[in-house]
Amino acid sequence: MNKLDEIKEASKQGLTFCFAGVGSAFAKKNDQTSLIIAKDGTTILVDIGTTIPQAMTRRGIKLTDFDYYHITHSHADHIGGLEELLLTYRYFLKQKPNFIITSAYQDILWEKSLKGGCEYNEAGLLRFSDLMTPCRPEWFKSQPREIYQIEVAGIHLQIFRTIHIPGHVTQWDQAFWSTGLVVDRRVLFSADTRFDPQMFEDMDTSSIETIFHDCQLFGPGTVHASYEELKTLPKALRKKIWLTHYGDNYDQFVPEKDGFQGFTKAWELFTWPETAKK
Repeated sequence: MNKLDEIKEASKQGLTFCFAGVGSAFAKKNDQTSLIIAKDGTTILVDIGTTIPQAMTRRGIKLTDFDYYHITHSHADHIGGLEELLLTYRYFLKQKPNFIITSAYQDILWEKSLKGGCEYNEAGLLRFSDLMTPCRPEWFKSQPREIYQIEVAGIHLQIFRTIHIPGHVTQWDQAFWSTGLVVDRRVLFSADTRFDPQMFEDMDTSSIETIFHDCQLFGPGTVHASYEELKTLPKALRKKIWLTHYGDNYDQFVPEKDGFQGFTKAWELFTWPETAKK
């Protein structure tokens, strides 16, 4: 049984998370942050950074082993392995992967990141739709934050805009496309965001059981929430937070002493049984 089989087995008990990587873009001790979501044996891979194909291989997992894929934004530590995935599907499997992606972000991802390496092929010019099958989230609302939602195989996703880049903007609608996730209305994954206390109100984290939040271990928090900034959150909120997307100096911190759950570890399983929410 490889690690993905173990994740699928755990997901028969309820919603399951497992991070293939928990590191920042520049981390060397950990692979870049990438999340596997599973429920009832169905899997979604969220983000495929540059180091993730190797991380998967070490665990006996192929990039093409997942049922669905979702990308939160276009930095290389989140899409560096995406071209490999798309071309492997096209040339080896003769299939197209299922992508959970909005129309707006599909255009951004193709035109600004993937087109240069994927457009030209032996048959002429390709479009993004030639390489993947889109699963379209529906627009949910624009205020107080732009949110989309979709349900696939019993997994409910809310995709919400975050404030990540550029560093000078103060509102999500001024920022370049980046998103976080709320899964089954129980778990929030921030992906990449600056310190944004309003996010917790907009996404009603009072009813969220667990939060996985990116964390920059030095200040100031230019494009990520810094550890010191996150420490200012209310105690009840910090008690829900596992830290992800962190740098190699993590051994200098003890997040449990500061009220957090701790640093998320790669390949650790988190499961929320169905009975727990009843």
